[in-house]
Amino acid sequence: MAVDYAVIIIYLVGMLAMGWWGMRRAKSKSDFLVAGRRLGPFMYSGTMAAIVLGGASTIGGVGLGYQYGLSGAWLVFSIGFGLLALSVFFSARISRLKVYTVSQMLDLRYGGSSGLISGVVM
Repeated sequence: MAVDYAVIIIYLVGMLAMGWWGMRRAKSKSDFLVAGRRLGPFMYSGTMAAIVLGGASTIGGVGLGYQYGLSGAWLVFSIGFGLLALSVFFSARISRLKVYTVSQMLDLRYGGSSGLISGVVM
């Protein structure tokens, strides 16, 4: 039982140390929100995968796999392939827009009301 508590405390201290290090390293709003726009396509793919293919997609994919077999588990693979295509073909273009959120990107493309609607939906 003591080993469990030690692992939890070490993990907590490590996470706090990483947060403090990141806080000291980020000098501007852009550094904090979008890594200073210095991510290449490989890191962009990784961050998109972390957002989209997180716990909900993985757990949902397992549930679909249990319910429908292998054909249900293809959802997670399809999302992964879509993210790869997005990062290869569109990461440079999205980076040039200088936006922080999807709502800002939609606002640039379609006007003010679309940004508000996407913000409410998200």
